[in-house]
Amino acid sequence: MKTLICVAAQCAAMLNVHAGEAYGKTVYKGKNWSVIQVSAGNGISQCALRSAPNYLEPGVPKYGSVFLEVSYPSKRITLSGEDLVMYFKISKRTTLRVGQGASANIIPEVPTLGEAIIDSMQASKNKAVQVEIDFGTGDPSIHIFPLAGFADAYRAVSACAGRGK
Repeated sequence: MKTLICVAAQCAAMLNVHAGEAYGKTVYKGKNWSVIQVSAGNGISQCALRSAPNYLEPGVPKYGSVFLEVSYPSKRITLSGEDLVMYFKISKRTTLRVGQGASANIIPEVPTLGEAIIDSMQASKNKAVQVEIDFGTGDPSIHIFPLAGFADAYRAVSACAGRGK
């Protein structure tokens, strides 16, 4: 599976061609996390959680959006983006850290098996996920994804996956 955002974009394009066979819709919207259901029109749908980071600086992002996605039931973590032509391609290293835990290397736009990461995200002591993107030119780009509301959204994604279309 390509990232959920690519599937959603394909679904949106197909909506115009196949008149309602494919779809992408938000089925739950929580404090910081949403549940998205997408289908390519073949009767099979997939659900995932999605969050956008909280930026401290006004006007950020300037050139696109970064998202953290959690697929269900495959328990894969994907860092994805919209309107980011070269942002991920020129990065040298990307790490993800839940709370004060250890950092894990991830590859943007590539789903990473993340059962232990998701378990850490559900722990009440952890407040955020930090993704650090190093471009090898000095200060890294840091994206903070708050975990408030994650547990509720995770319950909603399991219900979404259970109901299909």
